[in-house]
Amino acid sequence: MERKSLISGIVLTLLVSLFFAIPGFAKDSWETILQKARKEGEVAVSGVSIAAGLKRSINLFKEKFGINMLITTGRTSSMAPKLLQERRTGLYLQDVMISGQSTMADTLKPAGAFDPLEPYLMLPEVMNQKLWYGGKFYWADEERYIFNFALYPIDMVFINTNLVKPDEIKSYYDLLKPEWKNKILINDPTTAGIASISFNAMLYNSFVTQDFFRKLVAQNNMMTRNQDLQATWLAKGKYPIALWPSSGPVARFIGAGAPIRPNSNMKEGSAAGSAGSGLSVFNKAPHPNAAKVFINWFLSREGQEINQEVVRKQTRRLDVPPVGLGPYEQRISGVKYFPLPDEKEKFILTESKKYKKLAKELFAPLK
Repeated sequence: MERKSLISGIVLTLLVSLFFAIPGFAKDSWETILQKARKEGEVAVSGVSIAAGLKRSINLFKEKFGINMLITTGRTSSMAPKLLQERRTGLYLQDVMISGQSTMADTLKPAGAFDPLEPYLMLPEVMNQKLWYGGKFYWADEERYIFNFALYPIDMVFINTNLVKPDEIKSYYDLLKPEWKNKILINDPTTAGIASISFNAMLYNSFVTQDFFRKLVAQNNMMTRNQDLQATWLAKGKYPIALWPSSGPVARFIGAGAPIRPNSNMKEGSAAGSAGSGLSVFNKAPHPNAAKVFINWFLSREGQEINQEVVRKQTRRLDVPPVGLGPYEQRISGVKYFPLPDEKEKFILTESKKYKKLAKELFAPLK
């Protein structure tokens, strides 16, 4: 009899669990969430440049949902201590954060500042993972606190087309050919920035080995931290090839008609980033329903179209056309893209220091 009662209890527990797991059961409907959100009246969003870009959507969001959008912007490294200090004193002022993954993963999340984001996803067009790159959501962490919504190409190698033909470099290992000795300009990967990130990506994704960099350095190529000088020398042909140059100065020369182009379709693959594109919801959010409305709108097609246009970083949503993006700001069909390890919590917390030390060792002869 006891065994029968035990089995009945287990079955009942399973049925209850299934009941609550089925979408639409034991959850408020979207209309109910909207009603509660309108009573809350506002949503507080903090973050970096992408959050700043939301300012042009304040009126649209207010007209669409009847909710005010409050935006606080700044550098994540300076915002994080302030946010944590507020929370220690019992002030829970922010609902949502849009920022780079490093500070979120190594400072805010370990301090218990966030809640899992996945339960906040509601709208069918947001939850349909077929509409996202790779047919799935991409999270910076296993617990799904930090959602990555952008994925844009990170070009490693740029050439001066007056001096190098595109088909001359099809692999990173082509850079080791004798004809390129003393002719490659290298952005310094021993300091924080795109060069360091790209160095990590090439090794982490096994595009090359450590021995590749030893041989590259042995060719006595030029290394500099001066971002504008890199673009100038490449445009003028002083160096026909640049490795890991900063995209901003290079883009300005390309826009002015300089004979520069990226070598995107490398045999080993290409890297793609989502810097500044982490989305999280704060623990003890003061406006939880408005936060849910904002998150679903921001990840909808409309929200991602607006964001992509403002910050010029291609969204992971496949139903958002790359309108307004330059030819080198768009993913290329058929190219295999690998996410940057610097945007994964595991790498940030366990391996990044090792890679920094390795970069300094490998490139010491050029410093």
